[in-house]
Order: sequence, then structure tokens, then C-alpha cells
Amino acid sequence: MQEKRILIKDPIYGYIQCSPEEKKIIDTEAVQRLRRIRQLAGSEFVYPAGVHTRFEHSLGVMHLAGLLASTLIEKGVLEEEGLRQIRIAALLHDVGHGPFSHVFEALLIRHLGKTHEDMTVKVITESSLKDVLNEIGLNVKDTALLAVGKLDNRKREFWSQIISSTVDCDKLDYILRDSYHTGGEFASIDVFRLIYTIDLYEGSLAVDLAALPTLEAFLIARLELFRSIYFHKASRAAQILLEKALEEAHKEVDILKLSAEEYLKQDDYTMWTLLLQCEKSREYIERLRRRDLLKVAYEKASFTKDGVFPTILTKDSVRRQLEEEIAGEASV
Repeated sequence: MQEKRILIKDPIYGYIQCSPEEKKIIDTEAVQRLRRIRQLAGSEFVYPAGVHTRFEHSLGVMHLAGLLASTLIEKGVLEEEGLRQIRIAALLHDVGHGPFSHVFEALLIRHLGKTHEDMTVKVITESSLKDVLNEIGLNVKDTALLAVGKLDNRKREFWSQIISSTVDCDKLDYILRDSYHTGGEFASIDVFRLIYTIDLYEGSLAVDLAALPTLEAFLIARLELFRSIYFHKASRAAQILLEKALEEAHKEVDILKLSAEEYLKQDDYTMWTLLLQCEKSREYIERLRRRDLLKVAYEKASFTKDGVFPTILTKDSVRRQLEEEIAGEASV
């Protein structure tokens, strides 16, 4: 008898189907917490409708990963069992995100030397999530590594590429979803053509030449989203205020909890409340409440092929030095 599938309504794909096993994973604290972590922290100050969450994005990534895995099964390069593990790993790929998503990650990197991928592995292997994975017969460590695209298996290297690579299901979903919720019209890409034309070449995923125009549209859309949404000056201003508030709060209260279960208690709601309660972080949150955002002092677009310049600017120490120099020149 065929197992009953659960249907979840989705604004991008119409419906997303999930199995009873996947429903068990969805109903865990680790995944349900993603309902309370927004995908685009700070962007709502520019795009009011951009308040969607990591939860719906994770469902979308699971859906696309399932479609791609099914395509590879039809082409004879993936076994049936792989579909099950890939979908669940895709569902869990973001469970390590902290409050305000990538904004919180700056603190993880600065104080713990960890990324949200590291925390994803920690949550999967150390929280109650591991018990559910054991119950449904999945290897916990392999699932955790696959979720962050680091499965240590040469024969299955392309499994990781489905979730984390240059053209992966994570990027395909967030390009469509972020564009939809912000009202942008620069991401009209045919993700299904990309998925159906992906095959295995020398052990890695590759897009068929017939879909080259679609691949180009994907790359251009991603660039446009970075310029128009992720690096919009008002979005960045809000994110900087959030990051400064988190840094000040960390001086008063240890917000970088080490245990997986404590980490899961943190979300956008609980952290916002804490930031208002902490004396030194309150001023930054009050500014966000009034939309009193930072102003741009200097802006430069770089399209250089040399990765040195953008890498320097993304280094925390260099950014802080630039901030101090600008503040000194402006006498603020």
C-alpha cells in the first residue's frame, strides 16, 4: 500500500508534497523554529513584503532537491534510496541559522570561528533531531554533512552538489522566493528547465548546453538580487544596526549559547526582546523601530575578476578600521 503524502500549499510551486517521515522531521523543534527566523533580515525596511521565513525556504529547497534527485534517478545515475536522504538533508540545510539569519552569523564567526553551516551540523547531531533521524533509519552524521554540502564520499560527491554548489537547489529556491516576496521582476528564470537538463559529467553535476541561456539567466538574476535586495543600502544599514545591537548585548549576556538545545531557543522574536532589554543594545533597536537608519558615507561597485579587493572589504577587521577612519574624518 502506497504511503499517504501530505500536501503543503506554496506560493512558488503551488503544492509541495512530503512523506510521513518528512512530516516527522518538519514537526521537530529545529525545523519549526525556522518559522520565526526571517529569510531577509533588514530587507523589510526596503521591501515591506519581504518578511518570509527560513521555514518556507527550507520546504522549497526540499521540493527542488527531490525533483533534481528524481531526474537523476531517471537518468540512471542515482539510486532510489538517495532520493529520501537528499530530500531530508535539503529540508535541514538551514537549521543552524541564528536569529536574523546571516546577521547573527557575523558574531558566530567573530567569537566562535563558526558559520551557520557548523551550527547546522551541531543542531542535527546534538539536538533531539538526531533521535527522529535514528527512528526513521537515517545515518545522523551523513545527513548532517550532506545538509551542508560536505558529505565525505567520492562516489556520492554530486549528492552534496544538489544542496550546495554554484547552481544548487538552495540558490534556485531563494532566487525565486526572495524575488517573489520583494516584488522584484528580475528573477524570471525557468528553474525546471535547469533541473531537468542537469546530468552527471565526470562525477559532478553539469548543465546541458541546450540550457545555457537559462543558466545565464540564473547567474544574472542572482547578481541582480545581490545589487537590488541583499546589498541595498537601506537593507545593509538595518543589518549593521542589528549586528551592533547583537555585539553590545553579547557584552552583557552570553547570547552565543554552546549547547544545541539552548541555541534552538533563540529566534528573531526572543532575540528582539532581549536586545530591547539590554541597556547598551537598546539604542540600536530603538533606531530600527523608528527606521532611523545609517546613511551611506561612501559607495563603490566592484566588478573586478581579482577576488582580493572584495575579500579585503568583507574582512571584519578591515571593515572596522574603515569605520573608525570615516568616523574620525567626519568627527562623529
